[in-house]
Amino acid sequence: MPSFTSYAQLYRGAVETLTQARIANARHEALWILEDALGITRLQLHANPDTPVDAEVCRRAAALFQRRALGEPLQYVLGTQEFFGLDLLVRPGVLIPRPETELLVEEAITLLRAEARPVILDVGTGSGCLAISLAVNLPRAMIVASDKSIAALYLARLNAMRHGVSHRILWVAGDLLSHLLSRNLAGKVTAIIANLPYISHVEWEHLSPDVKDFEPRLALDGGPDGLDVYRRLLGEAPGLVSSEGFILMEVGVGQADQLCREPSLTNAFKILKVRPDSQGIPRVVCVQRRFV
Repeated sequence: MPSFTSYAQLYRGAVETLTQARIANARHEALWILEDALGITRLQLHANPDTPVDAEVCRRAAALFQRRALGEPLQYVLGTQEFFGLDLLVRPGVLIPRPETELLVEEAITLLRAEARPVILDVGTGSGCLAISLAVNLPRAMIVASDKSIAALYLARLNAMRHGVSHRILWVAGDLLSHLLSRNLAGKVTAIIANLPYISHVEWEHLSPDVKDFEPRLALDGGPDGLDVYRRLLGEAPGLVSSEGFILMEVGVGQADQLCREPSLTNAFKILKVRPDSQGIPRVVCVQRRFV
């Protein structure tokens, strides 16, 4: 990218760079990146096109454009992503929150808002998007957020601090549920909320490069059919979930029916609801512990 001296020149160069890289929404993304790099709004950019730009700022903006041109997700380039009305930090190595995951929050709020003090476990918390959204919207809830990625837990805590709820969330490092039994949670968890890896090996080969090459495989790869991690979760869950507790799980295309037939689910839980996303894909499976 050549050097630029004004807002307008910088914008034109950004659009050219992103268009050549075949970024679909080059004009919009150029504006978003410029707003971030320059610390201005698009209204200011359009109203003052001839405003000179410092050389160091130009270099910083050019570096951001180049990252996006090489395929890095826009959310990583900008460092933030909106989720359930909250602005969250995102970084390479931690999964970017998706709009469909908001359905988990909606279902959890519906199920738990009448509870006096629900205990909620967000397993595989990642950026903390689920735990933080629930802490904000269910102020009486006690929330435990776990992940085996220390980098994810660090980022999740930063996000919780940004939204004033870190003190209400217990952060735990570990894989799935078994490590939580020693924390006096056995039989006390009102709901487990899980957006675990569910990409099958066949799907993995066909993922878009901005996902496959940049987002953590640890947070995406669910084994041969995509349900390996959920089978483990359902096998461990009866030791933690209360007698009438819930599990809410996000799944991929064609997986809801398969998951609902899994013996580890049907033996201990009953299906309450399967909710589709905006495209009609069965996306959230809600189950409740069978009364013993």
